[in-house]
Amino acid sequence: MSDGVCSPPQPCVWQQHSGLDSADSHPALLAVGPGVAALQDPYRHGEKDTWWSVLGETTGHLALITLWDRTRGDPEVHTILIERPRIRLSTLDLSKMAFLPDGSSGREYLRFLEDNTVTPDSRADVKFVDNEELVYVMQRYREVHDLLHSLLGLPTNMLGESATIEVGFIDYIQ
Repeated sequence: MSDGVCSPPQPCVWQQHSGLDSADSHPALLAVGPGVAALQDPYRHGEKDTWWSVLGETTGHLALITLWDRTRGDPEVHTILIERPRIRLSTLDLSKMAFLPDGSSGREYLRFLEDNTVTPDSRADVKFVDNEELVYVMQRYREVHDLLHSLLGLPTNMLGESATIEVGFIDYIQ
């Protein structure tokens, strides 16, 4: 860890803390409840955001490792992994963003937040990933995810979420 970046990712929290083997059915059960809840009402707001978050954390470990592995060699990503900037209310000036021109990324991001009654701080914390580097990657992905929604003009329903995730993942692995 001489460069400030963590070593290769470790097993998911449910494997490390519960002693469950990935072949065991318990990890799948942990993902089923949130998966069903998210599909019943696919709009991501408030408590429902937690369902999507748990589903992503419990089923997306290999994708998260792939994302981390393919991007960490990039100098810009390396800097982000070391500095760990966050998109939070404390880092944004919403009053200035409100006066940006329509169509600008800042104004459209603010519009997305207002239309969906969310803030960058309303994102659920990462709970089911143990490696501190992967926790940051997942948290950063969630924060940037809403920026993608606003830039692409996609809603927070199942189709909009799927498209935003796909575009975000393709962008990261290229």
